[in-house]
Amino acid sequence: MPTRREQKRAKHEAKRKEKRKEAARQSAPRSLKSLLTTALNWPVAECWANKDWKDSTKLNQVVVARRNPATGEIYAGMYLVDRACLGVKDAYAANFASMTNFHRELIDKVKQRQGMTKVDFNLAAAIVKAGLEYAASLDLHPHRDYREASILLRDAEPDALVPTVPVGGPEGKPFFVAGPYDNTERIMAHLMRRLGPEGFHYLMPMGPDMEFMDMDEEEFEDWEIVEPDDDGVIDVESREI
Repeated sequence: MPTRREQKRAKHEAKRKEKRKEAARQSAPRSLKSLLTTALNWPVAECWANKDWKDSTKLNQVVVARRNPATGEIYAGMYLVDRACLGVKDAYAANFASMTNFHRELIDKVKQRQGMTKVDFNLAAAIVKAGLEYAASLDLHPHRDYREASILLRDAEPDALVPTVPVGGPEGKPFFVAGPYDNTERIMAHLMRRLGPEGFHYLMPMGPDMEFMDMDEEEFEDWEIVEPDDDGVIDVESREI
């Protein structure tokens, strides 16, 4: 049977081990999902969208920023949304030290490329949701990083928005405009298989100057029909933000 001194020593050693474990837990890097879940408890500071967001054939840049009321730290979610066809083409979350940094490092740079306007939180979420649901109706999936970036939208109420955000292209059909980072052949093959040649509209790039042209159905005859991945995902990833 251990002596009293040995019992005290063992108890003291157990406490030391527990302190070391706690210190390791606190110093271990947290996952992005964990950090974003924490940021979900912060108030929404600003939301932005492109000024022509009402046009469903335009790509939407949507930004949602939450601010830590104690430190001023910002976590922001960025979403590139195609409401005419592909849904969420790109999404990611980023951290900024302050609101000033958020504007200088992100918003001001986006404004250099297109007009942006502040919008209501629910409208920002509604734009994203409209694109998601329209793409889902075409069996198209969002960018893989949307799952994490969407955490910052969880408490929004997009369905409270009236009227609803429009979707689709001319004649109410999907309208695919091929961007420089789209898997164009795979997307076109999917749309042709899913909707038929008369079921959607499209514009295709001619070359590096990114002028666009229509293509005839005959031009698809020599294309390889690419089936979806095992999980049913059609690769429509883009990196345009």
